[in-house]
Amino acid sequence: MTGRLVVVTGTGTEIGKTHLAEAVLLALGAAGVQAVGLKPVESGVTGEGRSDAARLEAASTFHVKPFGIALRAPISPHRAARLEGVTLPLDDLAAAIHAATARADLVLVELPGGLFTPLADRTLNADFALRLRPDHVLLVAPDRLGVLHDVLAATRAAAAASLPLRGIALVTPERPDPSTGTNAADLGDYTPVPVLATVPRGAPSALAAHPSIALIVAALRR
Repeated sequence: MTGRLVVVTGTGTEIGKTHLAEAVLLALGAAGVQAVGLKPVESGVTGEGRSDAARLEAASTFHVKPFGIALRAPISPHRAARLEGVTLPLDDLAAAIHAATARADLVLVELPGGLFTPLADRTLNADFALRLRPDHVLLVAPDRLGVLHDVLAATRAAAAASLPLRGIALVTPERPDPSTGTNAADLGDYTPVPVLATVPRGAPSALAAHPSIALIVAALRR
């Protein structure tokens, strides 16, 4: 039986995708689900501090031999790869991800940057997500001023690219603004893609037991 494949992407970079993915993986593990978190391409990996890929691996309850590509420059992956003279083996990465679904109950793939960030030459994250044929795509966005535009632009562009989004997860920013807490309701007036939950700030280990993460996990397991 093939496990479920979930792609986690976002409206941009540094918005809490990895933090949320860690909490989701920990919650899945607590529920007895054999889940593995993968980041097939990551830029800005300098060896100082844990990489996103390492964080996802630590939160996983199922493990595979690492196969992701780590790039040093803290810029868009397509340009970081170009600087290092690396050709990203997207077909091989997709094949390795699909192989993991044959062994794990759920494979969570976090893509770098935003949904329409260039991943490789002439390939966007959205293109790679389509190639993966995931069961679910989760869009993560910060619950702050400007998120209505960012989410609506992303959801409409995803629909135009025939990439179905399962849901939206809003993440409370470090510095809330007057819009924080209101955006979920407003988004419901403009897009059919549901806001699954608004996730508060907190350590992934604590968030794993939070009702917002339980709502996201329930949606991804359906």
